[in-house]
Amino acid sequence: TGGAGAPGPRVSAGDIAALRSVGELFRALDQRYGGGHARQALVRYLEHEAEPMLRGLYGETVGRRLFGAVADLTRLAGWTSYDIAAHGLAQRYFVQALRLSQAADDRAYGSYVLVTMSRQAVYLSHGREAVQLARVAQQGVGASAPPVVQALLQAAEARGHGVLGDARACTSALLRAERALEAARPGDEVPHWARFFDEAQLADEFGHCHRDLSQYRAAAQHAERSLSLRGPEQARSRLFCTVVLATARLGLGELDQACTLGAEAAQAASEMRSVRAVEYVRDFERRLEPHRDAVAVRTYRDRVTALS
Repeated sequence: TGGAGAPGPRVSAGDIAALRSVGELFRALDQRYGGGHARQALVRYLEHEAEPMLRGLYGETVGRRLFGAVADLTRLAGWTSYDIAAHGLAQRYFVQALRLSQAADDRAYGSYVLVTMSRQAVYLSHGREAVQLARVAQQGVGASAPPVVQALLQAAEARGHGVLGDARACTSALLRAERALEAARPGDEVPHWARFFDEAQLADEFGHCHRDLSQYRAAAQHAERSLSLRGPEQARSRLFCTVVLATARLGLGELDQACTLGAEAAQAASEMRSVRAVEYVRDFERRLEPHRDAVAVRTYRDRVTALS
């Protein structure tokens, strides 16, 4: 079968395994060094290696797996574009990834793409859109999805409510996420894309939500817990969480601690190619403005100036 036009090479199980490995590699690069490092090489790989395979020769089963693997790489191309603030481009990749997951007959993965779009909407402060996308994703997987997947989808919805400042809806979605994650068992069949969603990630979501709701005591507790559970390879996630913690400390009037954490995050951002990382730090700096004459803030500014 395969695509139209002159048939390309026969696609093997090994080809699909290679596509998956490349995806893992780019994911790790993105998480540690930012989307700006991974993006161009990933886009070239998609155009020159992955997409030509879709025009190759393959049977139905291999074809579904092939479309699934290319959907995953396409979503990642969107994600790395989103990380460098190329938002329109990111959305085009996400829509393409949705089409490919339909061709792969993988509704669950389609839901993950919708959740990714929901996260982008949160970042752009489009709370209503974020909630809607998360709910469509929930409908896509249905009630039989593994608990970890349910947790991921509920947490995405919670973040949307947080942006809207809807404390009740946010808290109830967070509790659903927490209950779902507690129901997860080591032997569960979990799709590869949901495996990152663990206690550290849930604590991170709680921290962000409480920050958005100006509940700084709770935000600090959850952000600290997330940081204690995350490894150094998850550098960008740690940076975001450090800024959430810095913001919470600032909200609690602990200016020295806030500035120390903020400077740590600014240092990490300077070592990455991630517009999102820079924006997190800038958001923190905007919140420092009312305290700009304090010694701690002047020290912070000197440390950050030395980075550039």
